[in-house]
Amino acid sequence: MWRYPTTSHHFPRCIAALVLMLLTGCNLVANLPQADSPQDVPVPTPPLPEADANDVVAGVCFEAARDAAGRLFVLRSADELANFFDLADNSQLCRQPVTRQARDFSDGRVLAGLWSLGRGCAATHQVLRWQRNDAARQIHLQLRLDVTGDCDYELLRPWWMTLDDARQHDIVIEVLP
Repeated sequence: MWRYPTTSHHFPRCIAALVLMLLTGCNLVANLPQADSPQDVPVPTPPLPEADANDVVAGVCFEAARDAAGRLFVLRSADELANFFDLADNSQLCRQPVTRQARDFSDGRVLAGLWSLGRGCAATHQVLRWQRNDAARQIHLQLRLDVTGDCDYELLRPWWMTLDDARQHDIVIEVLP
């Protein structure tokens, strides 16, 4: 059990230690980042949806996908998905008709994606920023195409995802250099 010191020579040390702890605590609080206003407090963003829809566009030939590289596609219905496949077929870039995949667009689901072009041995997309603002009806995703190796291969990397409850949202997916 701790007992308060009874001798007078311990008392100044205790006061000095207490003052030192208080001063240290004040400095720690002073160095914490402070929000200037309630708008500066970040709003939590839902978890990033995975690029789970690459299988839908796997049947599009390399030549048609290469022709569409860098262009964002936002498909909000089964009819828009059928038109997307028609565009690939009508481009006359594929030797055979594209393999068409179905997708569920119920409950406001949206299919969004693009292809990125690079030169090297391998390429992957890295997510830099993901923000969904339901009040403003906006979804913004920033990616970077990471190309590795000195191979002289033309690489075409898809990034396609399903977004739930996004039919009324403005969707932006950009690939930064």
